[in-house]
Amino acid sequence: MMRIFALLFLLALTSIAHSQTRQETASASDHRTCAVPDLRTHIRPDPEGVPTVILTGVRVIDIREINDVDQTITIDLAIRRMWQDDRLAGLEGCKLDVASVWFPELVLLNSGRLFERWPETVTIGPGGAVTYLQRISGTLASYHALRDFPFDSQAIDLSFILLDYEPEEALIELDAEFVGIYDILNISDWRIKGVAAQIDNGFVADAFDEVRTKLDLTIEAERIRAFYVWKIILPISLIVFMSWSVFWIDPAQYGPQIGLSATSMLTIIAFIFAATNMLPPLGYFTLMDFFIGGATIFVFLALLVSLTTTYLNTIQFRESAKILDKACRFVFPLAYAAFNWFVFRSVF
Repeated sequence: MMRIFALLFLLALTSIAHSQTRQETASASDHRTCAVPDLRTHIRPDPEGVPTVILTGVRVIDIREINDVDQTITIDLAIRRMWQDDRLAGLEGCKLDVASVWFPELVLLNSGRLFERWPETVTIGPGGAVTYLQRISGTLASYHALRDFPFDSQAIDLSFILLDYEPEEALIELDAEFVGIYDILNISDWRIKGVAAQIDNGFVADAFDEVRTKLDLTIEAERIRAFYVWKIILPISLIVFMSWSVFWIDPAQYGPQIGLSATSMLTIIAFIFAATNMLPPLGYFTLMDFFIGGATIFVFLALLVSLTTTYLNTIQFRESAKILDKACRFVFPLAYAAFNWFVFRSVF
């Protein structure tokens, strides 16, 4: 019995030793297989031949914020680039560090910074086909034309260029299969209508006045209007309507008339101050600015009418004061409706 246990123990040791030997051999074989050939990484494939084509696609994974105040977009992207490097033929299936191969750098023109979230490696396919897949995220500058705010739509452009090569050396071609956007996004106050990409092989980079290849990714976004309608436009309109109630108060009751008009004026001023953080500070007027300014004027005019009818009543022109109030009951609503049509006619 002891001999049998000893024999089994020896067989187990022999099996473990053979397994370790095979693993070491396979590891050494893999290391030899993925050994990068001696090449100068700053020289592109076939430098004397045709331009190296870099098939490039960008996909929007998530949009977390479009900030009107800071004029920025916080975004999460996936980018895929593929090119051919015959010098890497025979390394099929290997993953190599980008520093060990020829790697064309793609630079973002928008100010800000994107952070790489995956390892900086490339995958080698059959015949030296190189694939680089990366996920990047960050906050970038984006110009917003806000004259129609809050009923506006934006086309936000993200631009990438090949930094070190002219189109005669290397150029980008669009990978249409890898251009798109995920269906579910974290952003809540915008409706993302889609993305599109295009290539410009004649872009002149201002920084060094040379021609480069550029990829433009355009994100079409439409602001969700309901928030501003319910939170700003409707409350301000109700304050305006409240200021008109003085036209139904007898001019002899000048105390309630003046008190209500003054309250309406103070209420709309306080509301404007409270809503300031919702509105972007700009050097020009938006539709919302025109609306708020016009509504404030209507409330102030109602206050002036109250003062006028009060004065007429004190000098014994009570009938004239009543006629003025009756006329304002129709004139103010019609004028306010015409004003709103004029301000918002371009978006409806």
